[in-house]
Amino acid sequence: MGEVLSQRWQTVLITDVTTWEQWRSAWMDLVTHSTAFEARLFLSYEWLATWWQFLGRGKLLVIGVREGNCLLAAAPLFVAPSSLLPFARLVRFVGNGNSDYGDFLVRQGCEEAATLLWHWLFQHRSLWDAIALHELPETSAALRALRSLQEPPNIGIALLCGEACHRLPLDAKNGHWRQRTRKSLRQQLQRRERQLSRLFTVEFRAANTPEEVAQSMKELFTLHRLRWGQLGQTGVFFLPKVRQFHLAFAQEALRQGWLRLHRLVLDGKTAAVYYAFCWNGYAGFYSCGFHPAFARYSVGKVLLAKVIDEAEANSARCFDFMRGNETYKADFGTVVAHNRHLFVWQTDKPLSRLAAALHRLATKLSLGLKESLQR
Repeated sequence: MGEVLSQRWQTVLITDVTTWEQWRSAWMDLVTHSTAFEARLFLSYEWLATWWQFLGRGKLLVIGVREGNCLLAAAPLFVAPSSLLPFARLVRFVGNGNSDYGDFLVRQGCEEAATLLWHWLFQHRSLWDAIALHELPETSAALRALRSLQEPPNIGIALLCGEACHRLPLDAKNGHWRQRTRKSLRQQLQRRERQLSRLFTVEFRAANTPEEVAQSMKELFTLHRLRWGQLGQTGVFFLPKVRQFHLAFAQEALRQGWLRLHRLVLDGKTAAVYYAFCWNGYAGFYSCGFHPAFARYSVGKVLLAKVIDEAEANSARCFDFMRGNETYKADFGTVVAHNRHLFVWQTDKPLSRLAAALHRLATKLSLGLKESLQR
């Protein structure tokens, strides 16, 4: 289970769900007291374990640093054959591909513990050929810990700048967020809200029961597919397993009090749905969908404004639009940060060098494609 790294701290290696479940309480205590902010939801046990249940493959490689029964740091990883080079074993974050942020967890005041996670990975090079950690926030604990180490022998490191992440600071002392947005957006929202009230019976509904969550999520999938289908794209909910994962997580988020699943209903018909979250000062939306028949009324923006209103009323410190550089986000007066993509390989192994190079190239191409589609 563990090896002594100091007189006080030990590593914990978790390779199965049953063992991870035994650490659930300690894991969530670590999340609550961690340095993470924007990544916190995606590092919760609920998100990670649900993702693994529906989308996990390969073998869990969850590494923790503990003092007694208290976790000081943790890396939610798994190792599986590379899709680009099947003979190569690739380490990635649990949640890879579906999490807008990934990172190491580290308890506030115990930042040095995160370096022991890297030491463990470098001491067990026989378990992996390359490491590809995607969607690291700019304030990443994993990056800070890696930069604090002396460069280990036979280890190569590369970093790519990723997608833009727009965030709207929320601070009641500086006035309502609507007063700080662009004048053109304020006028558009006022005009559209008046127009909708004049033409339709307008209802803003939130899913507050398991039955309402199930129905609203199905409507989200349908509207999201309609929206992206018009652009010739599949959207993020295309695969059945992905939809099953989000259905299950939405129900868990409802039980935890994190879920903000809102609908705009016009004359009894759902015009837009926002799948969002609010937890401990952090709020943001993961995805949305709106009916093309109501697009000319800007129903997506109207509902989004209501979702941000609620986040501000719940004392959130920021509202995160998460990944993507769509032009409408800047209208809300956002601050922009960029995620990072980290690649680590073993310079003395040709297979490791090749695996890392292929995954860097694939990531570059994917980022370039997304940027072109968002223009």
